[in-house]
Amino acid sequence: MNETQVKFLSHFILLTAARIIWLMPLVMGIVFLKPKFVINYKESLRKLRIHHNALSQGPVKRYIESLYKTRLNQSNQITGSCTQCGNCCLNQQCFFLEPMADGKFHCGVYNSLFRKFSNCGAFPISNEDIQRYECPGYELQAYPVIKIKSVNQIKV
Repeated sequence: MNETQVKFLSHFILLTAARIIWLMPLVMGIVFLKPKFVINYKESLRKLRIHHNALSQGPVKRYIESLYKTRLNQSNQITGSCTQCGNCCLNQQCFFLEPMADGKFHCGVYNSLFRKFSNCGAFPISNEDIQRYECPGYELQAYPVIKIKSVNQIKV
């Protein structure tokens, strides 16, 4: 998939989501078995609008690129682990993010089958992800380069 197709698909997804956002609290309440999304409809809708705005700033495009592997750099490896800071969750703007004690966060739908198909399951795939969300738990490590001597340099 080329850059134009990725851009078109991400715009299409975002536009479609914007058109049906009023229905999403009900759909998500049913899909994730969370009646609070419907009971607190106005608050859910407010949070969904914030979520949609955050998604429109690049994560949908990045997800499509990772899905179709259009921009993977395999010359580095990512090390570290999650610190539960919530930064990668759209800078703490994710609709599903729930606060815990000590300023930590957890995903309200983490154990859901649907989460595995989301942008979240792929984080981080690049240094861009780490930098975008100022993630304190992951860092990019360069793979060690093994130099090979030419045949002419080897002494027998």
